[in-house]
Parts: sequence; structure tokens; C-alpha cells
Amino acid sequence: MKKKINMYQKKLKILDKVKKIVRDQGWSEETPKTLLKNNINQSELTFLFNDDYRELLNFSLEELNKSVEKQIKSINIISYPTNKRIKKILMVRMNILKSDKLFYKKTFNHLLLPTNAKIMKQNLYKSIDNMWYLAGDNSTDFNFYTKRMILSGVYSSVILHFISNDNLLETEKKLDDNLLKVSKIPVIKDRIQLYKKNLPSFLRLLKKYS
Repeated sequence: MKKKINMYQKKLKILDKVKKIVRDQGWSEETPKTLLKNNINQSELTFLFNDDYRELLNFSLEELNKSVEKQIKSINIISYPTNKRIKKILMVRMNILKSDKLFYKKTFNHLLLPTNAKIMKQNLYKSIDNMWYLAGDNSTDFNFYTKRMILSGVYSSVILHFISNDNLLETEKKLDDNLLKVSKIPVIKDRIQLYKKNLPSFLRLLKKYS
């Protein structure tokens, strides 16, 4: 256990240096090499991150999720309606991003490159799934996917607004507008459920007359 903690602390120490580099130069294949010039041990970098800047990037976003989780768990949001839980989680996230905006702005801009589509989608899903978990969502049916699809659209829109706007109040207004739009989602979900329910009988009918 102690060894695990030590390894985690070493990863955090490396991440701290990575953030300084990214604020200045952005993410690139050269990031690990730059780290070696900043007194980071080669063997540690290889062992902990496989000399791969993408693993460093993934770790930075995992730590973001952990920071959000830590703050949310110190607040009793379960008593809130679901839409207010989601808003609180997103605003906690936005405030964390604002605390190191240059680093996260360069990180999200890097993820928007076409070559990083896979890593962006993976991290977006992890972030959205984590937010629904914190909101107390226990769905396992079709709703599991629809909720994540909806929130991914809301979150992506708010992030794009955030990285191009220095005013967090404006970002919150954008979030409120998006949440208002998706407040009508239950009607859409009912229609999706109706199509889903009737699809098997429709396919049987089609097969009968084909």
C-alpha cells in the first residue's frame, strides 16, 4: 500500500512539471523529452508513463475527475433535483478548470485535433460517466445511454464556450440555456422508448411480407 502511495505521489510530482511545460509549449510528442530536462528521472518516466505524452495527458484528466469528485462528495447534492445536481457538478468542474485555465485550454485545444479524436472520445465518456455517477444515477437500461449522450452535448458546448470566454458568469449562463433546452428531453425519451418498444414487432412484420 505504501509503495502504491509513493508511486502516486511521484506521478503527481511529474504532472506538476508537465503542467508548467504545457502552459508554455502545449502538448506534443516532445513533452517527455522536455521533462527530462526538468530533472525528471528517465526510469521513472518510463515506468510510470511509458515515455508517452498521451498517458501523461490521460492522467491529468483523470486527476481533474478526481478533483471534481472530491469537492462534490463534500457537498450534500443528493437533496437537489437532478438538473440542479448536474449544474452543481458542472460548475464545480468549471471552477477547477478556471483555476488553471491556460493548462486546460491548451489541453482541450490539443484534444480537438483530428488525430486525437480517439483519446478525446475516451476521456469525454469517462468525464460524463463520472458526472452521472456523482449525480446518483443508477440507470442500467436505455436511459443509461441517452443520459450520457445528452450530457456530453451540454458539457462539450459549455467547454467550448469556456475556452473562448474569460467570464465564468457567461459560461454559467450558457450552461443554464443548455439545461433549459434539454429539460424537454423526457418527451424525446418517451418517443425513443416507443420506437424501441415497437421495433421488434415492426421487424417481424417486415420479415413476414418480404
